[in-house]
Amino acid sequence: MTNRDVDSFNARADRYDADFQGRRYHRPIQQAMVRIAARLAPAPRALLDVGCGTGSTLALFAAQYPAVALCGVDPAAEMLRVAQTRLGDNPRVRLLNAGAERLPFDDHAFDLVVSSNSFHHWADQGAGIREIGRVLAPGGHLVMTDPFAIGWNRWRARLRPHGRMRTKSEVETMLGAAGLSGVAWERIHVLGPLASYFVVADAPRAASTISLAAPARPA
Repeated sequence: MTNRDVDSFNARADRYDADFQGRRYHRPIQQAMVRIAARLAPAPRALLDVGCGTGSTLALFAAQYPAVALCGVDPAAEMLRVAQTRLGDNPRVRLLNAGAERLPFDDHAFDLVVSSNSFHHWADQGAGIREIGRVLAPGGHLVMTDPFAIGWNRWRARLRPHGRMRTKSEVETMLGAAGLSGVAWERIHVLGPLASYFVVADAPRAASTISLAAPARPA
């Protein structure tokens, strides 16, 4: 994220989940993402949430996957503070102050990577996707929700000066450059057709010499 984005999220951290966006926008999107991830990866060994914010999505995944190692990264320290309070001393959960562009993990450390409504805030989206490709184990899955520039959102994207709301083709190009393929798209309707979010799902990293029989753990 840019410094301006980080400052904004730090300032809103304590009220982020309680405001209108948090209750009527983000929560349904997160719930849909958990359902899609569970369908693709019913029994992952390690999960990473990129842009985990206040930990609300990680809390849903902790309930969905009661025995999975969970990790969240976010560049906004105040959001992580709220996440730490929410998740408590759960020994399965680690929270780290980091952005998508430089993930502090070994190669192939996770077999499920998720990101909810964070992608359009990344300062260097291509670098973030490449980092996800690096830490994602062969045969693993990426599930990412965002208001991509599809349908009505194409017009919305033109109003955003930072130009980080990406089209399908742009996202698929980034995924391909990171070695991710088999992309599927799913539409999520939230508060009517003018507030539609899209999911990029099932983008497995191609199998190689690394085996999920002995997956790398987060550092």
